[in-house]
Amino acid sequence: MPKKSGTGIIIGRFQVFELNDIHEKLITSVVEQHERVIIFLGSNPAPSLQNPIDLELRVLMFHDHFGEDIQVEEMPDLPDDRIWSQELDRRILELRPAGEVTLYGSEEEFVGRYSGRYPAVVLEAKEEDFPENPQMEALENLRDFRAGIIYANMQRFPTVYPTVDIAVFRHDRQEVLLARKPNETRYRLPGGFTDPADDSYEEAALRELGEECGDLAVEELTYLGSHRIDDWRYRGSWDSIMTHLYACELVEGEPEPSDDIEELRWFDVKKLNEEQFVLEHRPLWEMLQEYLEEEA
Repeated sequence: MPKKSGTGIIIGRFQVFELNDIHEKLITSVVEQHERVIIFLGSNPAPSLQNPIDLELRVLMFHDHFGEDIQVEEMPDLPDDRIWSQELDRRILELRPAGEVTLYGSEEEFVGRYSGRYPAVVLEAKEEDFPENPQMEALENLRDFRAGIIYANMQRFPTVYPTVDIAVFRHDRQEVLLARKPNETRYRLPGGFTDPADDSYEEAALRELGEECGDLAVEELTYLGSHRIDDWRYRGSWDSIMTHLYACELVEGEPEPSDDIEELRWFDVKKLNEEQFVLEHRPLWEMLQEYLEEEA
């Protein structure tokens, strides 16, 4: 057997109710090559049929199977593969890997999308690795629970999640306030999910504005309409987001980024174009343009 060297890092989701013989074979092939092995589990904040099991349960699944021999870390999903690759590299460096680092994962979900600094090797089972007649063992303990989560997601009705977005103008609608989140290079309107405690969409819009932009006083909200949002977290899922768009004029206050907002910036409306918006908010920019034309 060749001498072990460096660090092997496996990137995957492992959205299964139990690690099987094929998983063990693939992981063992990496363990046999490296002094240290780390598994990064992909995580998505929006539960779906593709991501039914949360991070904690999957970490426990690995600890049940391998004990503490293999280190398990989280790698959150991001909308941009390039930025995701940079963030993965950053997290790897934080762990101070020993020797040369080699990454492993599937061709479609990882290797073909990764553009970071480390070499990436395809780690996938071959067709002959799968048994002709796989036998399902009796379910028990956390394995039963993970299976139940997958079953529950397959049986439920699709969900439309209501959100609110708000366009804050100043100087007689000459400038609009836009926000940028961490790991994004384009901008969006402030807003977010409605809360069960909100008495109305208007109240939700003002709450989100305060949470993300600080203590601002604005004029009465004007409802502009609703639109389905192609949110990257729900692509490939049967769930979706429907947002309600509002507009208002700033009365007083200085915007301060808070919550999950990294930057707030005023934009000249006449110089603004859709390329400056994240993809999911470009339809909202079209709605705002119609509103501004009507008010001109």
